[in-house]
Amino acid sequence: MSKLVYLRSLSVLLSVALILASAMVMASPADERHPAKNDRLIVSIYDASVLSSIRHLVESHGSEMEYLPELKTVMITNWDGSLKSSLNRLAGVLAVETERKAKVLFTPDDPYFSIYQWGLQKIDAPGAWEFTRGSSTVVVAVLDTGIDYTHDDLTANMWRDSSNHYGHDFINDDDDPMDDNVNGYEGGTWVPNQFIYHGTHIAGVVGAVINNAIGIAGVAQVKLMAVKVMNDSGEGTDATVAEGIVYAVNNGADIITMSLGVDSPTMVLSNAIGFARNNNVVCIAAAGNDGSYGISYPAAYPSVIAVGASDQLDHRASFSNYGPGLDIMAPGTRIWSCKAGDSYQELSGTSTATPFVAGVAALMLSVNPALTPSEVGNILNRTATDISSPGYDITTGWGVVNAKKAVMAVAGPAATITDYPSSIRANTTITVSWTVSGAGELPINQTYLRWGYSSDSMTHISGMAYGNRTPHTFSANDVVTPPNIGDKLYLQAVAVVNGTTYESQILTLTVMAPANPLNQLIESIRHFIVDELGLLNFALLIVFLTALIALIFVLRAHRRSKAVAGGGELMHTELGASQQQAYHPPPPVYFPPPGIPEVAIDIASGAPFPAVIEIEEGTRVIWRNRDWAPPPGISIISGYVDSTGPHPSGLFASGLMVAPGEYWSVVFNSPGVYDYYIGGLNVNGRIIVRPRA
Repeated sequence: MSKLVYLRSLSVLLSVALILASAMVMASPADERHPAKNDRLIVSIYDASVLSSIRHLVESHGSEMEYLPELKTVMITNWDGSLKSSLNRLAGVLAVETERKAKVLFTPDDPYFSIYQWGLQKIDAPGAWEFTRGSSTVVVAVLDTGIDYTHDDLTANMWRDSSNHYGHDFINDDDDPMDDNVNGYEGGTWVPNQFIYHGTHIAGVVGAVINNAIGIAGVAQVKLMAVKVMNDSGEGTDATVAEGIVYAVNNGADIITMSLGVDSPTMVLSNAIGFARNNNVVCIAAAGNDGSYGISYPAAYPSVIAVGASDQLDHRASFSNYGPGLDIMAPGTRIWSCKAGDSYQELSGTSTATPFVAGVAALMLSVNPALTPSEVGNILNRTATDISSPGYDITTGWGVVNAKKAVMAVAGPAATITDYPSSIRANTTITVSWTVSGAGELPINQTYLRWGYSSDSMTHISGMAYGNRTPHTFSANDVVTPPNIGDKLYLQAVAVVNGTTYESQILTLTVMAPANPLNQLIESIRHFIVDELGLLNFALLIVFLTALIALIFVLRAHRRSKAVAGGGELMHTELGASQQQAYHPPPPVYFPPPGIPEVAIDIASGAPFPAVIEIEEGTRVIWRNRDWAPPPGISIISGYVDSTGPHPSGLFASGLMVAPGEYWSVVFNSPGVYDYYIGGLNVNGRIIVRPRA
C-alpha cells in the first residue's frame, strides 16, 4: 500500500472523529411539543375580548386553536411550554391547564370483591385505584407465619431474591417461608388443626392479585416478601421478630407489616424498629386484640403505625385495644382473604386490619417513592375518615384509613431529593439523587439538580434529563463540595412535569472534614479539562494526538516496506556527510491553545435559566434560545426592565432571536455586576463577574 493511500485513509478517520466529537459536544434537546388530540392546552378566559391576542400567540407558535363560547374556553393543539407561559401572562386569561384524562371507573372481576370484601369499599380502595393499583417496585414484607406462595391468588405478586427464594423462615432457619399455621389458640389454650394460615390471610389483604377472575382483590398490586417469624401455632419471640425486621430491611423491603405483638417493650425489638426507621422503611403493626387499654408492641413504639380494628358500622371492634399511641383504624371484622391450598376464609382481629393500612401505604409509595416513614404516617392520619369525636381520640385514633384521600394527597407532581451523603468533605465530588413523582405516569419534560455555596446563588446545574415519566429517580455525580470546613452546600431539585415547574425544598449540607488528597488531584484534573481547557478542545487534542501516533506508525511501516523491497532485509547504516547536510528535522507539533471558558444560559418558558450566574473574568456567556420566541423575536440587552418599561445601559445588545437553537454570546473581561433583560419577554437577569483566581 502506498504512502498516499495511508495518508488518505488517515485523513478520513480524522474527519470522522472530528465530526463525532463536535456532535457529542453540540447536541441538545429541543422544547417538547404536545401534538396529540387528547393532550390539549385548556385556556379559560374572562370574555371574548382576549381572543385576538390568544390567536396571535397561537399562530406565532405554529399551534391550532378552537374556541367554545358556551364554556368561554379555548382548546389549543400542538402547543409547547413557551406558549403556555405566554398565555399565563396574558390579561383576560383566567386559567391555563393541561387536558386531564377521564377513565371508566374500575371494578375488579374477582368474584368475592362485591360479595365479601366490604373492607375495600369502606376504605375507598376503588377510588385510590383510579390513581394507581400499585407498583411492582414496592416491596411489602409480611412478618407472620409465612405465606403459601403457591396460592393462585398470590403467586404472581410474590417477591423473590436472586436465588429465587420467596423470603426466609426464622423458625426453621431455612429459605422456605411456607405457611404451616395449622394450629392455634383459643382463650389461651392450644388447639390443634385449626388451619388458620394467618400469614397467608394477611398477605391476601395486602396484595392478592386483582382482576384475575378468581377469589379476592388485594389493596395493592405490589411485591410480597414472606418472612416467617411465628411457628405453626402462631407463636414467636421478640428476638425472632427482630431478626425478621433486619432481614426485610437488608433485602429491600419498603414496608414491614406485623400482625403480631408482645405485651411490653424489649431492647432487641426496639433496636430492630430503629434500624428499619433509619433505613427509611415504613413499619406498621397491630394494636392488640384484648379489648383493653394499652397498645401492644411493636405497635406502641412511636415510629410504628399502630392499627386498631373497626366494624362495618364504623365502630371500634370490641376486641380492639385502645389508648395513647393508637394511630389509625381499619376494617377488622369478618375480613375475607386467602387460605393455604387455593382456598379462602374470613378472620377478625387487629391482625386483619393492619394489612389494609400496609396496602394503602404501598399505594402511596407506588405514586411517590420519595416519601419518608414519618410522611407516610402523617398523611395516613391526616386523611383518615373520623368516626368518633372530632380530631384525635385514644379509642379510634385519627379514624378509618381512607385509601383514595391518602393517595390523592401524594398524587400531585413533586421533586424530592432522596439520597445524598450524610456528611461531606471539602472540595470533593459527591453524588446526589432525587425523585420526580406524580400519579398517572406524567411526562417529565425536564429535570435537573441546581446547587451552589449560598442559598441565593445556586448557579451550578447537574444531572439534566429529559423525556422520562413519573415516578422516576435521577442522579447527579458531579456535585463539588465547598473548599473549607464549615462551608455550606445548598441543593435543590427542579422538574418540569407536564409543562409545570416544581421545586424541592432546599437541602443544606455542611462541610465536616478536609478534602481527601486523591480526590483533590482528581478534581484538579477535572477542573483543568472541563473548566479551563474545555471539553471540545480536550476532545480535539486527544483526536490530534491519536492521529499523530497513527501517522508515525504509518510512516515507519512505509519506510520498512521500502527497505525490504530494495534489499530484502533492513540494514543499519551510518549517514554520510552529504546525507547529514541534506537531513531536515520534522516541523514542531502544534497544540491548540486552551479555549475561553464558557457558561450557557437557556431561555425557556419565557425566562432565562439560570437567572443569576457567577463567573470568572474572561468567561464567555452564551444565551441559547430554546423556544419559538414571540414576534418579532427576543434580544439580550444590558440594563433592566421594571413596571415603567425597559432601561438599557448601552453596554451590549444582541440582534433578534426567533427560532429554537439560535444563540448570542459576550466575553466578560472585567469584574463587576452586569444586569440585563430579555427584550420581547421583559424579564431580568444578572451576571456577577469575579476577578480571575
